[in-house]
Amino acid sequence: MKFDLIVVGGGAAGFFGAIQAAEMKAGLTVLVLEKTTKLLSKVRISGGGRCNVTHDCFNPFELAHHYPRGEKALKTIFKKYNVQQVINWFASKGVSLKTESDGRMFPVSDSSESIIACFLKEANRLKVNVQTGVGTIVITREVAYFNVLTEMGTKFQSAKLLVATGGNVNIHFYDWIKNLGHTV
Repeated sequence: MKFDLIVVGGGAAGFFGAIQAAEMKAGLTVLVLEKTTKLLSKVRISGGGRCNVTHDCFNPFELAHHYPRGEKALKTIFKKYNVQQVINWFASKGVSLKTESDGRMFPVSDSSESIIACFLKEANRLKVNVQTGVGTIVITREVAYFNVLTEMGTKFQSAKLLVATGGNVNIHFYDWIKNLGHTV
């Protein structure tokens, strides 16, 4: 099965990336592969079940300063995609955010289910193919595409690959990314 983009990871970053890509290019075929049977599970519990979406800090340098290990890289990223754009994106999907006195921003509903429903609705609207219980075991790179082999033996091909698997304290978790020529 061939896709324009395969997203490895069905969390917030994976869904946001898949949706953004599909919005940017009409007709893009996107597949999200999630190893577990639960989509967006960390979104569900973040912020005590209210989902801390972002922070009320509109200066990209100041915001990046709160992340000492990634400050340099995040300055560039936050200049390209900032807090106001996050707020506007969710508002355009019907999810308003509010700011707490400590600067944390949550959906007005105070429920992470608002964010989950937004991601799932947008993915469905944009015809993003989402498959759960599908762990990847081998990803190889050819000249024009990636080959993705799953634990169940299913093979997928994609011109582009987005890795959104989240963090892991075991550095060997990322060996498969290193095998594609990336540094971790």
